[in-house]
Amino acid sequence: MNENELREKIAEVSKTIFSYCMAKTPTREEAEDLSQDILYELIKSAKNIRDDNAFYAFMWGVAGNVYKQWYRKKLQNNTCELTEDVASEVDLPEDSTGDIYLLRRELTLLSEKYRKATILYYIEDCSCSEISSALAISESMVKYLLFKSRKILKEGMNMERNLGELSYNPKTLIPMYSGQGPNQFCQFMQSKIRQNIVSACYNDALTVQQISLETGFPLPYLDDEIKELEDKKVIIREGNHYKANMIVITSECADEIERAVTKYHEQIADKMMTFISDKLDVYKSLNFVGRDFSDNTLRWQLATILFRMICGVDCGDTIDAPKTGWGESAYLWCVEKLNEKHIFSYCGVDDKHGNSLYFFDYWKDRVGKGDHHDFYGNERYINIFCDICCGNHVPFSEYDLEAIAEMIKKGYVIKEGETYKATVPVYSLKQYLTIINVVKDFISVELATIVREMDKTAAQILNTHTPKHLQSQVAGIASMDKFVNAVCIPATLLIDRQFLSTAWHPLEMPTTYVVLKK
Repeated sequence: MNENELREKIAEVSKTIFSYCMAKTPTREEAEDLSQDILYELIKSAKNIRDDNAFYAFMWGVAGNVYKQWYRKKLQNNTCELTEDVASEVDLPEDSTGDIYLLRRELTLLSEKYRKATILYYIEDCSCSEISSALAISESMVKYLLFKSRKILKEGMNMERNLGELSYNPKTLIPMYSGQGPNQFCQFMQSKIRQNIVSACYNDALTVQQISLETGFPLPYLDDEIKELEDKKVIIREGNHYKANMIVITSECADEIERAVTKYHEQIADKMMTFISDKLDVYKSLNFVGRDFSDNTLRWQLATILFRMICGVDCGDTIDAPKTGWGESAYLWCVEKLNEKHIFSYCGVDDKHGNSLYFFDYWKDRVGKGDHHDFYGNERYINIFCDICCGNHVPFSEYDLEAIAEMIKKGYVIKEGETYKATVPVYSLKQYLTIINVVKDFISVELATIVREMDKTAAQILNTHTPKHLQSQVAGIASMDKFVNAVCIPATLLIDRQFLSTAWHPLEMPTTYVVLKK
């Protein structure tokens, strides 16, 4: 790294280094001094930086070492004796701000029962009997908690504590779900705090104090989150330690899997293209409602059924989807980054008569047409739409007509005279089973072996990235995660070849269809 490049890097990271120092020191002045020491050491040690890619790892290594030296010197000059009579901040001499910072830091690391007793006694001036009543414990237990917390605080204030990487470089995890609905997991895991708790205790079992240090979140903010995560079985407790109870597919793992299976993508796309071309006329001959749609729409519809069936290929060694903390059977996992090639999601819902409405949403670049969220969880919309698909000219109420107007606006329904018509294929159960059997035969002969080889490769790689206590889930998660490599990437190749076009027909839905029960 030459001198100009180094200057640019130093200018780029100076604010980050200062923020790091502000989190480590009790005053701004000390943070400025410490950051200057770190930057000086970086410049002095620049000759040891191998290349640009190694700069940030080197920078944090230098920052950590300089901070340790600074902290050791500070400990030599600072002592703190903690008694039952903790003075207020205004009563302390000016040079005691460091002790105040350390005391506050240790208070944030006290577990809930110790912290509550300490705050009630020292800050809210409650007596032991009042604390006993407030916490529903004996007075002797209150005295024990106060004695123990003083000891913990004193020991902690004389310890060097380093915040973990997640405190300055937090993870973003994307929750993934496959199983019975409703999917409450994805909404539950939108919290950045929850995501980083899972990240912190993924590879190592940690105490709540260790989680706090690793994430940089004080324990008062973590208590309820950890309880919720444990209640929903996202993390599990062993003694005083917590560990993640679901697999996280890291960016490195995902990239390694894609490199290993990329050779299969063209093979699958070629076979899909041949099958759809060869069977399109057979598919049309089934005489279903919608057989007169454009060829592009019908290719998409046949492909959609094929895609759904590939998702169900049995790759062996998988376990039944476990029960989640919400009570349904489902696979739960997280990925560090959502693969940009993940272009589909799929869903099926039933109306009150058992007729089925299937979605295979295409949402790349926001050009998709049809979205299961338009109907999912809305039984009235599902029932009305399936009535239209059945050709039931029931007298719709004004309330129903408002729903139909919304469906027309979104492209699911068109009005013809005084009647309404769905813009999706509608199959009888017999017609649908005929299509399914044709697709099953093709998959069994042409694709199953490839998909299983791909799944086996992915599972082996995922296994090497997965903690031992979660390895029983690897086969199931790898099987669920094969969706991108077995469906999405081959489908993208068919789109790139213009075999499947995203220039949708304005009056036809390309990946949504209905199967009637009779």
